[in-house]
Amino acid sequence: MGNKSMNGSPRPVAKAGGNLIVKKGKGYGMIGCLSRYFAEIYKNRFLLKVLVQRDIFMKYRRSALGIFWAVLTPLGLAVIVGGVYAILFGTSPLTLIPLIFASINPWSFMSGTADGATGCFLAAEGYIKQSTVGTIIFPLRTTISNFITLLYSSLTFFAIYLLMQPELFSWKMLLCLPGLFLMFCFTLGISNITSVVNLYFRDYAPIQSLLLQGLFYATPIIYDTSMLDEKGAAIIYQVNPFYYMIEVVRRPMLGEVLPTVRCYLIITFPNRRTIEKPHSHADCH
Repeated sequence: MGNKSMNGSPRPVAKAGGNLIVKKGKGYGMIGCLSRYFAEIYKNRFLLKVLVQRDIFMKYRRSALGIFWAVLTPLGLAVIVGGVYAILFGTSPLTLIPLIFASINPWSFMSGTADGATGCFLAAEGYIKQSTVGTIIFPLRTTISNFITLLYSSLTFFAIYLLMQPELFSWKMLLCLPGLFLMFCFTLGISNITSVVNLYFRDYAPIQSLLLQGLFYATPIIYDTSMLDEKGAAIIYQVNPFYYMIEVVRRPMLGEVLPTVRCYLIITFPNRRTIEKPHSHADCH
């Protein structure tokens, strides 16, 4: 039957080396595409589980501290940056360090997944050539591996935050869960796009790394949005999707002020009306 399915529509075809990933067939609408997408994941779920476990094991193989590096790296950066900024701006480290730690964790997940996804098909060339495994699991593999690291870091954040600010622990922190779900879906979408783009344009990976470095400073991660508001440059974060993704995770984790409904609407239904609505510093928190 070749590349034809039982109903006569072309089947997905995967080849390595950037020649072809999916052979387009007749569409069945969004619901049909989603059902086939999840069916392919379910079909290859056991291989996906093994690959994710291997990624985590290989990443910290022969390391004395192992998975703890997933925690120490963002925590160390938060302590260094937070300590310096606390001195420069006269802010309490007990307030600034948790804020930066809660911001760096989701940023590291999104940027790390985007970078890792650029080579996910190339790294899986052997699987793609020698089997009929669904290629869609490889961007998902990268996303899940980094998401597990994010969960480890988040649990460590809560443990440290409990010691630093025990009075702020409340039910509000549970609202980071829908934020994490939205961030996972957003990042999975990015990984799917970057993995395919890099196959056809190999210079994309270093270009993306450079852009992400610029976005790190353009996104209010190690500083507050009020600094941009005062300079009349609020548009920098207002049109930045990474800012909203970080907000719906870090604000609940800090247990102080929750993101507004508008912040969730911008993430779920981004459009000109929601973004250009008169914006204030309290719109998302």
